[in-house]
Amino acid sequence: MPDELNHSRPPQFIDPAVQEQLACPACLGELRFEPVRLVCAACGRAYPIVDGIPVLIAGREENPRS
Repeated sequence: MPDELNHSRPPQFIDPAVQEQLACPACLGELRFEPVRLVCAACGRAYPIVDGIPVLIAGREENPRS
């Protein structure tokens, strides 16, 4: 698989000021950065990071915790 299609690469550097402004699109909770996704501390929804870009689209998240 070519490197540009590898979805499990670690995220690129995101400016801390930008990180502070990102929020969960479902509940507006704080997002915790993990190597290949962002996880909401409030509702547990996880949003993938694809090619270094966070995909923050409600309805496209991974399984939320019960």
